[in-house]
Amino acid sequence: KDIAEAYQVLSDPELRHKYDVEGKEGLSPDKTEAGGANQADPAMLFAFLFGSDKFGDYVGRLAMATSALVADSPKISAKVARVLQQRRVTRLAIELAERLKIWTEEDYDGAKAIWESAATNLGQASYGTELVILIGRVYSLSAHQFLGSTDSGVGMPSIAKWAKGNYAKMEKSADSSKAKRDGLMAGMKMMTLQQKAAKELAEAKTEEEKAEKQAAMEQAQVSGMLNVMWTTTVVDITTTLHEVAQMVLHDQSVDKDARKRRAHGLKHLGEIFMA
Repeated sequence: KDIAEAYQVLSDPELRHKYDVEGKEGLSPDKTEAGGANQADPAMLFAFLFGSDKFGDYVGRLAMATSALVADSPKISAKVARVLQQRRVTRLAIELAERLKIWTEEDYDGAKAIWESAATNLGQASYGTELVILIGRVYSLSAHQFLGSTDSGVGMPSIAKWAKGNYAKMEKSADSSKAKRDGLMAGMKMMTLQQKAAKELAEAKTEEEKAEKQAAMEQAQVSGMLNVMWTTTVVDITTTLHEVAQMVLHDQSVDKDARKRRAHGLKHLGEIFMA
């Protein structure tokens, strides 16, 4: 929640000025208003940043978006937040089961065509390619874990095969992953950079130099915050989709054979998204 609020303040000139002059007291409880002005819906902000409007049926509303939306509401306890997350997982599990239905009905070519088209479409969103690959990895690993446990009772042989078989794909996206790690480091160093920029701003001689240093400091703040938000989003999506996959693959409303067909379908869906 704090990350979401901070990004909203940093990315909005009016909110940032209000905060600089009056501190937290100058902002509304959810940090989205200043002097009575209406600001963007937090859910819309995160949809814009990470393409979650297109990914709604895959990842649901991101946890940071929900947190920013409810802000400091005393009605939202940790217990209530968990209920909201369970509802999110349940809805996504229903969507995933429906998505896998075409595979369980043995229309394999049709399933692959639909999933390939979906991967292409999703990849066009902001951070789309990264999100598609992330979803694919969670799906693929969850499927291999399930199939390994049903075949061996432990699952380790299947996991080993998964790691070996996907080594090349992981290497292929190594540059992208490195960029994200670099981004995380930038986020962790944000406070240090901010202090350095503030010092340089204080030492600026002319108004032009001050304006330049101020702009550089604000850019560093927003960039660092965005990187932290991305890393938090990855953790949120990974945890959520693991729960979703478990719910779908251990669904007792269908028989064992149907669950196994779902797992095979999920494995292929994951591979398509990782391609």
